[in-house]
Amino acid sequence: MKKDRSPFVQQLKALFHLHKGERSGAIQLMGALVAILFIRVAYVQWFQFHLTEIDPKYVEEMREWVARSDEHGQPSIASVDSLFPFDPNTIERREWLALGLTDRQVDGVERYLAKGGRFRVKKDVAKLYAVTPERYAMWEAYILLPDSLPKRQREHREQAPQRTWPASTSYPKQDQERYERKEFRKLEVNTSDTTALIALPGIGPAFARGIVKYRDRLGGYRSMEQLAEVYVLRDKPDALARLNELLVLDTLMVVRIPINTCEVEQLAAHPYAGWKVAKALMAYRAQHGPFRTVADIRGCALIDEAVFRKLAPYLRVE
Repeated sequence: MKKDRSPFVQQLKALFHLHKGERSGAIQLMGALVAILFIRVAYVQWFQFHLTEIDPKYVEEMREWVARSDEHGQPSIASVDSLFPFDPNTIERREWLALGLTDRQVDGVERYLAKGGRFRVKKDVAKLYAVTPERYAMWEAYILLPDSLPKRQREHREQAPQRTWPASTSYPKQDQERYERKEFRKLEVNTSDTTALIALPGIGPAFARGIVKYRDRLGGYRSMEQLAEVYVLRDKPDALARLNELLVLDTLMVVRIPINTCEVEQLAAHPYAGWKVAKALMAYRAQHGPFRTVADIRGCALIDEAVFRKLAPYLRVE
């Protein structure tokens, strides 16, 4: 038999010429590599399989969290420039979103309101699960709610049993007696007519007509302090103090003007706008297109901070 003298073949034979110990080590090493490869493939297949079994609601929550996370992994918060005065009892969905909440969070707020829930003071908003302390600190100055509720009538009566009818009034004696004995039922000022108002002690026809007329111009009272803007009640602190005990208000009854579809006449009729502001806002809308949020009216040159805080709660975007 002819011997193979090829140098390449000789080198190849020398390369794989192992003694018994080296062959055993090589076999063990190859076995370990195969085992590692098998474990890795099996793990990936198992992991991908179980991913498909995750409850969709948890997947959705994760997507939502990622969507509202910034580059540092923290929930996004609306910037100060995008904030605007709002009543959480009447604010629309789009405005909640503009404040930094997600669709899912707004769903929770709307369910709470639909079941009869109400925000009565500013700190009620902080109780929302979606409102972090940082977010509430930014919102607090813009929430159109009182810092605290007035004391109950019983507590007030115990602390001030000497309450009497203001000396400057000239109403019938029976009204004075009813007032002092608390023989009346508080009226909701945004839904009561003049007849109901006149039935309260100390509210005559002039006061009733003035309250209703100004309410209709506003679209509804959002604060009892607005009663001081009624023409017949100006410079009458005694009457205003008495009205605060006779009346309550429901801000859910406030009518807001659709800023993207209203005519200039409708907006100009509002006490906080007038023709000058109304024309400027209509011109701004025509030039820049529909407002995305109520806060966008700040782009108009005539809307300073004072006008914005008063007018914004009476506007809405469709």
